[in-house]
Amino acid sequence: MFKLKVNREEHKELKERLNLTESMIYDYVLTNDKLEAEDDKVNIVFNQAHLEKVTKLLDLIVKGEDIYVIGHNQFGQKSVEARNFYYFSVKEDLVFGILNNTEMIIDIKMYEIEELLKNKDFIRVSKNTVVNIGKIDYIKPALNSKLDLLMKNGDVVEVNRGYYKVFKEALKL
Repeated sequence: MFKLKVNREEHKELKERLNLTESMIYDYVLTNDKLEAEDDKVNIVFNQAHLEKVTKLLDLIVKGEDIYVIGHNQFGQKSVEARNFYYFSVKEDLVFGILNNTEMIIDIKMYEIEELLKNKDFIRVSKNTVVNIGKIDYIKPALNSKLDLLMKNGDVVEVNRGYYKVFKEALKL
């Protein structure tokens, strides 16, 4: 997706600071030298002083890409954009993807869903549940250092104690 074109001395440091994963096939060129721009690609020419802004821009580009999850229910199989799921939950050894008023059986494991959606607005809140942060309506404290999440579809999802701290950090609470 990205190609970083800077001199060798700066390459490793900039790659780490930008949290960048380079690929052989890419659409975006990042460079601090406008002579390194490529005509057939999207070029981002930046000044080192603006690395924080560039990092935010890269996050928007990565998060903006659509990821599709394939699931099935009584109507058949369907490919759905990940951002449309409210949460994913394990019940009786099956992974369910919960949409607004529908649930679909997802044929991959929960850890695979978590890995697939790690750069999106999804976070693990329990051993059995991964939640779309953008679909949370309210957050309510519960007993024993837990939280209840009221989702926009009316469902309530619990944040377990073991995931409480990571969840709060992700939301910057």
